[in-house]
Amino acid sequence: MTRSHRVRLFMPFVLGLVLCVGGCRKDYKKVADRMVEENLLKLEGRCEAIGFLEQGGRFFDDDETTTVDRDVVLPLLKQVRETARTDQWVVPQPNNAKQALALLIELPDDQATVDRMAKDVEAADDKFSGLILQQWGHQWLSLNLIDQETAEFFKRTDPDLERQR
Repeated sequence: MTRSHRVRLFMPFVLGLVLCVGGCRKDYKKVADRMVEENLLKLEGRCEAIGFLEQGGRFFDDDETTTVDRDVVLPLLKQVRETARTDQWVVPQPNNAKQALALLIELPDDQATVDRMAKDVEAADDKFSGLILQQWGHQWLSLNLIDQETAEFFKRTDPDLERQR
């Protein structure tokens, strides 16, 4: 068997393997959307995020000693709202209606707008001493914040953390 025959026989196998690996990977955006839709959006009491925070609701802050909600989260939500007029929800904790356990932003169909939203989130993250954790789906963006001490711990345990975002 000549080299060209081996290549011709081997190439369909390689192509099939590449397609399988590429097509068999888990769609993490779909998983993220399913978590939002099946778990968070089904909880009682979700409300519009900007109004919730403006009326004294809390997402990151536990009490009046911190102002991350007012200084970081609220401006971020307003900027994202200027970029894309999509729904923004908080899901309050079941036992405390003034404390949100989730912050969700609906994503538009237009990828260019989603990219601008990502830049808005990154700009806010750059100004925040901790980290804004982002779970991007096809339909939903879920945000969470961690303080500087926790962020530094994660960076020490995973030096490539910054490159993963």
